[in-house]
Amino acid sequence: MPLRKKVPLYIQIETIIKSKIRTGELKEGDRLPPENELSNQFGVSPLTVRQALSSLVGEGLLDRKPGIGTIIKKNLDEKIILELSGKMDELLSIGKETETVVLRSEVIQGFDKPIRNLNLGETDPILFIEKVRYWKGIPCMVVEEYVPQSLIGNLSKNKKSIKSLYLIMTQKKGFVLKEATQTIESSIADQRIASLLQVEMGSPLFYMERNFYNETGHPILFQMTYARAEYFKFSVHLGRELKEKEIKWVVY
Repeated sequence: MPLRKKVPLYIQIETIIKSKIRTGELKEGDRLPPENELSNQFGVSPLTVRQALSSLVGEGLLDRKPGIGTIIKKNLDEKIILELSGKMDELLSIGKETETVVLRSEVIQGFDKPIRNLNLGETDPILFIEKVRYWKGIPCMVVEEYVPQSLIGNLSKNKKSIKSLYLIMTQKKGFVLKEATQTIESSIADQRIASLLQVEMGSPLFYMERNFYNETGHPILFQMTYARAEYFKFSVHLGRELKEKEIKWVVY
């Protein structure tokens, strides 16, 4: 099976195995050939094959069992689907399917994106939470939340009691978040995010930014999210409306 020279060999092998899983040629529970056999098939060293398989194990697609071999663990069609319906609850629904571990909770100042998105000054204190969300035991998202400290005050020193600044604001502090905006773009994992998500540097990600607004239209919560691309699918419902004798597409 010929491989291209310009793309790292182990990444090409990962892509080929993923493609076979996606098309159904390899199914959950199937066993891969031994590493030496795969290295002969691809014309590469066993070390290159081992690197590719280790990356797929880290992504949760393969499982290595002593005495049995390398097993297909997951169907690539199984994803977390987030429907972009225009309802703010859809932006938060993913939390119902995941487990959350808070890594950091502290007060910061002068961080460019939160300052701009929350209309704050460089010296204004901002509450910051960084957390990792796990889906079926696999780290799938890194979420950063930012809120002006003046709105909430101090956070608990017990990180286990802190799950979400959104929940603190809406359930404990009584804020009404009237609307939110969200942007989604493609990105790749840098060293820090790759370590938290247990993937290789340069792995594909969805990068999302969310701004939540109060009843007067003022931004009071900002989120940055890094999501492993292979675990997510976004769905948009398109409808048509007839206005002034012109049919227009509308996103619901």
